[in-house]
Amino acid sequence: MSLSSSGKTTSQPASAPVVLIVDDEETTVQSLTSLFADTGADVASVSSADDALKMLKDRPVLAVISEMHIGDTDGADLMATVAEQSPDALRIMLTAEQDAASVMKAINTGKTHLYLTKPWDDGELLSALDEKLRNQSLERRNRGLEEQLLKRNSDLAELNASLEKRVADRTEELRLHARLIEHAFSDLQKSYGHVLRLASSLAVLRDPKGIEIATLRAQMAASLAEASGLGSQDVNSIRDAALLADLGTIGLPDELLQKPFNQFDGDDTRLFSQSPVLAEAALMGIPGMRQTAAYLRHQYERYDGSGYPDNVAGDNIPLGSRIIAIVRDYSDILRGRFNGQELSKAKARAMMLNRLATRYDPGLLCVFCEQCGAFATEKLAADEARISVSELEPGMVLAGDLYSERGMILLTQGHELNDELIGKLRDLQICTGRELDVRVVREESGLLEAEA
Repeated sequence: MSLSSSGKTTSQPASAPVVLIVDDEETTVQSLTSLFADTGADVASVSSADDALKMLKDRPVLAVISEMHIGDTDGADLMATVAEQSPDALRIMLTAEQDAASVMKAINTGKTHLYLTKPWDDGELLSALDEKLRNQSLERRNRGLEEQLLKRNSDLAELNASLEKRVADRTEELRLHARLIEHAFSDLQKSYGHVLRLASSLAVLRDPKGIEIATLRAQMAASLAEASGLGSQDVNSIRDAALLADLGTIGLPDELLQKPFNQFDGDDTRLFSQSPVLAEAALMGIPGMRQTAAYLRHQYERYDGSGYPDNVAGDNIPLGSRIIAIVRDYSDILRGRFNGQELSKAKARAMMLNRLATRYDPGLLCVFCEQCGAFATEKLAADEARISVSELEPGMVLAGDLYSERGMILLTQGHELNDELIGKLRDLQICTGRELDVRVVREESGLLEAEA
């Protein structure tokens, strides 16, 4: 097919990534076209800089390969324009010139990623293109995962909506949430921890106490992992997995999640048993979270091999999964998820010890029972103070993550407040009619003196 009077392409689908060759030597064009024939890319060629720039406007381009001189146009100048119009495109300079001045101009002016002299190395060219394709695929998968999480949150809000007034109130509340989240979006891009907390809050959005329980569960898991002699990287992975233990329940019916485990029928069990697999699937495309995803998949395995989804037994169950099973069940027993009755810490430990032969790693459970009494209900640290939204002032720093009354994370620990954020928090509080629980770092003067 033809894209311009002086350009031509191979016959790949229109959606295929485009590799643009800018060269007036037919032998070079033919060689490169043949080289890229099996890559799945749509190879296009033009013989002038004007045609190249026109094609950049017509279709997204994956890579541009240019000769140093195209007619009266300097290839470095062309590459500089390509960098402005298509900054994501891979830029490769291919030339017979080997002088240092040409190389420096191609790099400094043209901002090229790769400078090759003729005859070129086919392997080096293909490797550069393959890396670009893989990076593009990863970016696409990550965007898809983010969109999926946001869509599931939106679907959840719609499922919970019933009365017209309730829908209107929630719409306004979500609008205010969106404005706050938009303000923190740049931090989300850089902060892995913030993204993790956001995913955790989405997973427990229907449980008013869910985020507190998830946070306590993560603390207990990290403590037990440290007591097991694991390094900081493994401890962090296990803490992350414990925080996201409920991730696979997104999309499960409210009726199922509100029913105690001992009241599950066969259909309930089959549906709930999908949750660890769904949790793994939600994380498998995120670089750096594969270990966390594996822990979530095996968190419902039992030490005797009677668990799910893979019926793994004993030490073949990942250590992180064995730890999560203990802290998850402990917190679930305390709040009545097992039999509908909230139990004391002593009774919860006794129930778990009675199941030692089937469910849990004996050594881990013994260590946990020795230390779990140290985990008390939330208590303000000496350097924190709880104040109302009306008392907030610009420059105050959050001493802990700030959540809405439904468990949606609004701002992360350490965030410094300004006039705009304080105004939005006040608007949100007016909209919902409920006080926000705000903890700020104490100042030597001001808060401490006011409490004296």
